[in-house]
Amino acid sequence: SLSRWADALKACDKLACVEESFAFERAYCFYRLNQFPEALKALGSSNDNEEGGRKDRLEAQIKYRMGDYAACAQMYERLYNDDPEDTGLLVNALASRISGDQPHKAIAAMAGKEEIFEASYELCFNLACAYIDEGRLEDAEAKLQDAKKICVAELLEGEEDEEEGDRRTEAELENHEELAAIQVQTATVLQRLGGEEALKKAGSLYNAVLKPRSSKEGEIDVTVKAVACNNLVALRPEGESLFCLALLQARKLDAAKIELQKLTADFKGHPRVAVVQAAVAFKEKKAKGAEEVLQAYLTEHPGSEEALICLAQLHAQQNRYKDAAEALDQLPRASRANPRTAEVVVAFHQRQKNPDKAVACLRDAISYWSGKDGGEEDEDMLAQVLRIASRLAIQLKDKAFAAEAFQLYLERVDGSDVEALCGLVQALASVDPQRAAEYAQRLQVPDYAHLDPEELENGTIPKYAHMVKRGADGDAQKDQQAKKKKKRKPKYPKNYDPANPGPAPDPERWLPKRERTEFKKKMRKKDKNLARGPQGSMVVDEKALRKTGPSTAQVELSSDAASRPKGTKTKKGKK
Repeated sequence: SLSRWADALKACDKLACVEESFAFERAYCFYRLNQFPEALKALGSSNDNEEGGRKDRLEAQIKYRMGDYAACAQMYERLYNDDPEDTGLLVNALASRISGDQPHKAIAAMAGKEEIFEASYELCFNLACAYIDEGRLEDAEAKLQDAKKICVAELLEGEEDEEEGDRRTEAELENHEELAAIQVQTATVLQRLGGEEALKKAGSLYNAVLKPRSSKEGEIDVTVKAVACNNLVALRPEGESLFCLALLQARKLDAAKIELQKLTADFKGHPRVAVVQAAVAFKEKKAKGAEEVLQAYLTEHPGSEEALICLAQLHAQQNRYKDAAEALDQLPRASRANPRTAEVVVAFHQRQKNPDKAVACLRDAISYWSGKDGGEEDEDMLAQVLRIASRLAIQLKDKAFAAEAFQLYLERVDGSDVEALCGLVQALASVDPQRAAEYAQRLQVPDYAHLDPEELENGTIPKYAHMVKRGADGDAQKDQQAKKKKKRKPKYPKNYDPANPGPAPDPERWLPKRERTEFKKKMRKKDKNLARGPQGSMVVDEKALRKTGPSTAQVELSSDAASRPKGTKTKKGKK
């Protein structure tokens, strides 16, 4: 009962020395731990012959979880033949046949057994699932209705055991968690049958299952909710269009085009189809084609909000703010007066540097919501529009419009709003000072009449100290002292005696050598022969005026003698 299957398995393994001891329990622990091959192996070593065939039932369940639906169905059918009173075995056999894509065998197994349908609503439900797989939707719908009646009857019998004040009626049991699977399957049949009324009813059934439940109501199985959510998305064209747009976002253009063809065939004339067509064209960098698609749809369906909003967004991405504002101006007045839409239109007009049209747009929205005599939702809309108007008026320095917005906010929304009152006084100060003074009197200034000025001047300035909570023993001061940080002893250099420190260290020890007072610059070798004397003097160096090496005269003479041939005389020049 604690669901500690791993611990239970360890306990069974400790008794492995006992022959065939706890073999069935070990197999069941493996089954609950989703270790199905180990469960079958452990079950094979068991010689459990207990009445009821719990070993065979566990083996059938293991094979179902492993996907061997045919073997599982055969085992359940054999068990049911041995014990016809247990209809649960037949329910599991039908479920195995349907899961194994053998609905015809499930229907054949129920032939001639109509008298046992009233024993369990699960039989009617499983047979209805078989009819759905076979395409017999009308028969499936009838069986689902029978299943619902039987289930409600069983629930009402259970309510008789409750106290009189806690009993629920049949109408209150419509949203019971046991009926959720039947409701979802009924909606599936209606969805496949088609038709406006059938689809509308299917959507309401899905929404009833998916709506939030109170703490008193039981929780619906998560798989039932998943099926309802998936079918509800497929039921709406918005879901298909969102899927198509998701494909575009994932850069799967070809797949998006295939889905678009399905959308066009199934939901012709729907605005979402036109939006998706425009998105596909824009993704192909055909902005003009996207605009033509939306304009063509608006020609056939003027005033379509989704198409107009998409067209405005397309113009805004191309920085055509005038065209975007004109597209939003074609919306119905209720949509134009929406605070978010009005704020976007105001931003478009400001981009064009046209504040007059922005103010006119907000005045129209204020007029629309002021004329409404609705409830809190209309007042909230008016409050949002007035806040947008006040921000725009302050930005444009339009005191008259700001005063109008603040005053209407105080009169229609919240008369005690101090921020709006201050804004009204500030706006009227330059437009109508007399009215500004009247509204200024409503501002509640703190009263300091009870204070004595002389006493305040002569009084000492209060000192703020950290308040320490005193304990039961009154040792607050000791606790505070204990919390103070201990002073650390200073660390001295090695072999340093603080009692006999010796001479004081050089105060310039941290300065570079070139910046110390005793530093004298040494002359470099290359600067040794610099001129030291009057202006114009030259460097005199003995070696500079003396040739180092052999005499060039002797070398040149010897070279001429060696190059002259024998027996020739040199030519003498004229004297």
